[in-house]
Amino acid sequence: MDTKGKEAGFIRDCALEEGINPILMDIGTLNEPFINAHIANYEVAREGGYDLKTIKDKRDRLWAVRAMEEGGAKVVERLFKDRKIDGVLGMGGGTGTAISSYIMRQLPFGFPKVIISTVASRDIREYIKTKDIVMFHSVADLLGFNDFIRKILRQATKAVCGMIKEGYEIKDSKPMVAVTAYGVSSACAMNAESLLEKRGYEMIGFHANGIGGMAMEEMIGQGIITGVLDFTPHEIADDMYGGYCRGIGPERFETAGKMGIPLVFAPGGLDNAVFSPTYPMPDSLKGRRIHTHDIRFCVRMEREEMVAFARILGDKFNRSKGPIYILVPLKGWSEADREGMELYDPEVDRIFVYELRKILRNNIPIEEIDCHISDPVFAERAVDILDSMLNKDKKF
Repeated sequence: MDTKGKEAGFIRDCALEEGINPILMDIGTLNEPFINAHIANYEVAREGGYDLKTIKDKRDRLWAVRAMEEGGAKVVERLFKDRKIDGVLGMGGGTGTAISSYIMRQLPFGFPKVIISTVASRDIREYIKTKDIVMFHSVADLLGFNDFIRKILRQATKAVCGMIKEGYEIKDSKPMVAVTAYGVSSACAMNAESLLEKRGYEMIGFHANGIGGMAMEEMIGQGIITGVLDFTPHEIADDMYGGYCRGIGPERFETAGKMGIPLVFAPGGLDNAVFSPTYPMPDSLKGRRIHTHDIRFCVRMEREEMVAFARILGDKFNRSKGPIYILVPLKGWSEADREGMELYDPEVDRIFVYELRKILRNNIPIEEIDCHISDPVFAERAVDILDSMLNKDKKF
């Protein structure tokens, strides 16, 4: 409220016009607030275990940001738990966006989250990460109070108020099955959707682009997902070599096991890592077989990677508290890994299965099926297995 107090007061009045009672929380630490907030900045700092006076005296910007992030997150989590808020709106430049987005990422999927930001036109991955945060580009800086800025503030306020009126609960009329996919193996997920619908499920697809896989893990943890068809673990390869779909965290491939959610796993896309002009291939992979996708290209993963993948996944699966079934197509794991294509190499693929069998505990089955991952029969078998795991009276 020290640098954006005038704008905050305008947003407050816009919300009141919409029939919404706003709670103002001050995340500024530099100067005296322009307007009074319902939750003062010293209260926010104290909630995070910091003293605002000490922060001001030291003039340590990083420390101040951390205090507002950690304290603000705790305040907002408590308000949410006590059902005192139904949405959240933040604003700022790089610092305000960082603090606001950190706070919003602690809230569940579906809960209205809007940020008015000067940096919304840039790469916002570091702010959004996995969450459903809406970014309003302020276009002009939030310095100078004028008709243009007032229009942006009013539109963003009306947006979050509209979301609040809609409600944030996610309906669960049908059990939801999570399915991972990406370009050269998406046919498998597409084949699965109608099969799942016939059995009374809804499919929610996750683009296995690093963030997509982690979003699925978070959604499983939130209790939204009933079962998982993880057809596309190729994010491991990209993470290993800094590829296009890098960015998975340590929880990837673990949440279903922690939650006891049935998981059918397939090694879709593990035959390759993806690179582009923005995500260049490391020198250590030069000379490998390549499949051109678009401006991106897929690089063949070889024997040493198959051993590493098996060890990573085997360790994660062995810790699972829930049922897991491994289904492996023998005729290729992606469109680039079909017979006649550049990355086709069933002998290298078999190394992954061989190593995984040595690692997995005895009650995790591995089934090999004589088809390509994109063939309809593969999706049919995977859905049959998952349906049986969810309905224990059925056999698979």
